[in-house]
Amino acid sequence: MALPNQEYLRTKVLTASPEMLTLMLWDGAIRFAEQGREAIHAKNIEGSYKALVRSQRIIIELSAGLRHTVAPELCGKLAALYNFIHRRLVDANLTKDAQCVEDALQIMRHQRETWVLLMDKLTKERAANARETIVANVDAVSSADAADAADVAARQVASAAHAH
Repeated sequence: MALPNQEYLRTKVLTASPEMLTLMLWDGAIRFAEQGREAIHAKNIEGSYKALVRSQRIIIELSAGLRHTVAPELCGKLAALYNFIHRRLVDANLTKDAQCVEDALQIMRHQRETWVLLMDKLTKERAANARETIVANVDAVSSADAADAADVAARQVASAAHAH
């Protein structure tokens, strides 16, 4: 049986937008890298290994999710950045050098902040598009109502003309 926290996380992941899933991946990569760094400081070799490997796997997933056919130049740059992050995490795991983790964390935090800004921009664009659609629909309904009212008035005039 799943624990309540596991069920909550499962539901959160299954109902999240692709943008939110990416943010969750960045949060996880950062959290595990920080845990790895703390374990290095505490001389906990096994703990640092496990945490850093988890962070590495998330970075690999982020890299695998790049759609090079959609934006080849941007994806190429992001892939190089993700490769650098991954290499620094691997180096940290091999050498137990906390500075390697710091190098990776600095870039990961920046990427996360950038992603949040992009999500905010996307939300605003979607809201503006939704408003435009609503206004267009209201205008269409109003025009249809006006046309219907004109048809009713024309029928009433025609009906009155026939009655006389």
